[in-house]
Amino acid sequence: MPTAPGYGDVTVGLRHALMSRHAAITFGIQPSATDPIAVAGKVALAVTGATGVEAMLDNDVTITTIRVSLGTDGSEDIVGEIAMNSICDGVFAAPPPNVAVLVHKRSTRGGRRGRGRLFLPWAMSEGDVDEVGNLATARVTQLQNLCNSFLAGLQSQDVPMVILHNPGKTAMGAPNVVTSLTVDRLIATQRRRLGR
Repeated sequence: MPTAPGYGDVTVGLRHALMSRHAAITFGIQPSATDPIAVAGKVALAVTGATGVEAMLDNDVTITTIRVSLGTDGSEDIVGEIAMNSICDGVFAAPPPNVAVLVHKRSTRGGRRGRGRLFLPWAMSEGDVDEVGNLATARVTQLQNLCNSFLAGLQSQDVPMVILHNPGKTAMGAPNVVTSLTVDRLIATQRRRLGR
């Protein structure tokens, strides 16, 4: 499905050293620039470093690509991709990739269209999770601070995060700017992320 004109769909490619399958984190943006390679570069500045996604994930994980698909009016999306080789900073033994930290996206819009989700694989150690799937309070706090910084970093690079909408039973409306990211204390699972 085409991206809304004036907005972009971002895919952050991830590779774990012990897995053949890659993973990805996706989210929408509202860039000020119109060149997808330039936009991908701005996203890369927010994703990497001590305040981005790079700081959240296990050091067996490498950020491999930033792909941006920019929506255009009456035409196909314009796509740009930059290669990366950024090794993440976390030093811990993470659980399998189908176990992820769930981050809730919130906007000023009410209802289901005003919220979204972001899954972060390899963002916790096995010791951070108790027997019923709750993250340790200290790790929730660390990740929450990093998510706050990441959201602010996207804003400062002129690529603020938005919630993109698909057709449904209600009017789509324009994508909504994400006003906050909230780390869920309960871990999430994604069956398709586990390699076979």
